[in-house]
Amino acid sequence: MSHDMAPEETRPRGKSLPKPCFLLARPRSGTTVFNRMLGTHPKIVCMGEIFNEANERSYFHYLAGLNAEDPRSVFPGKAVANFTRFLETCKQYALEKKPGCRIVVLDVKYDQAHLLCEPWWRIGNLPRLFFLIREKKWKIIDIHRRDLASLCVSNQVAIQTKIYHSTALEQGQKQTARVNIRPDTFLRDVKSTKSVYDMIVQHFCGGSHYTTIFYEEMFDEDGNFSGEMLEGISTFLGVRNVFDPAPRLQKLLSEDIFAYVENAEEIRQIILENAK
Repeated sequence: MSHDMAPEETRPRGKSLPKPCFLLARPRSGTTVFNRMLGTHPKIVCMGEIFNEANERSYFHYLAGLNAEDPRSVFPGKAVANFTRFLETCKQYALEKKPGCRIVVLDVKYDQAHLLCEPWWRIGNLPRLFFLIREKKWKIIDIHRRDLASLCVSNQVAIQTKIYHSTALEQGQKQTARVNIRPDTFLRDVKSTKSVYDMIVQHFCGGSHYTTIFYEEMFDEDGNFSGEMLEGISTFLGVRNVFDPAPRLQKLLSEDIFAYVENAEEIRQIILENAK
């Protein structure tokens, strides 16, 4: 990826750069299939998880190139400027891929947002990236799951089996593994997820640049993306609703999430006790 954005005067006349939209979520929230749906739009380009080292267009691959030119680029004091330049390269890439592109989507998991660091950041604050997004008024689609128990069980199944998407299996095959989940780990995950949801909503709420989508309301009875949800996303992003509603990935787990848990009764009991 080139590190130098095109000067203003060299850009094609009449073509403005795409606007960034950050897709935020905890892992196992449906972001991959949601990203692929967004990418079916002729005016939207998705960059994938920008803090995932396996993504060849990640921030870290960009940063590695900067470091080759200037080793001091890795200093925390340069992080925000580096990231801003990275966004410019994402916009240029999006225009090259789709000349009419208006939105470039960047997937950021809550668990990786801290990887954009800055000197003297106060312990207990949300990651610096969240403050930068709010300052710049970049758009945010924040995906939540109402069923936190299912989210945390799904995450543990993925972590323990190292199978995160159906693409890792044969066509039509589904996950069949059963895992043992530590009750203390499960309870901690549920509580921390609820706390983080509340913190992020409070941080971004009140702005027209922020919207929340619930995983449980993402699909209709036929398994396609909900028409109502697609209309809402179209309005939020300022594009026509020409998304392809057919999911590009199949669900990895069945509706009965506890079918994958060896100590399911123990976990169910914890849920009941903490619901009182």
